[in-house]
Amino acid sequence: MVNNPKVHIIPPVSPKRDKRVGIYCRVSTNSLEQLKSLTAQVSHLTRITAATPQWLLVDVYIDIATSKTGSSRKEFTVC
Repeated sequence: MVNNPKVHIIPPVSPKRDKRVGIYCRVSTNSLEQLKSLTAQVSHLTRITAATPQWLLVDVYIDIATSKTGSSRKEFTVC
């Protein structure tokens, strides 16, 4: 087949992933119900990202914390 001049093998083209996507999911407590919700959020958003050929999943961020005013989480300070 390789030596047949009438046969041209065309390799598949991978979809170009133009957008780098990060998933952010959060819950306010570490109760079992909230952790199940967190799992569902990550699963759902991962499926959406995988189903979109232009998106490349870079990382998944999760947050389990209360959103009380005056929180001292330095990761969320405004620069």
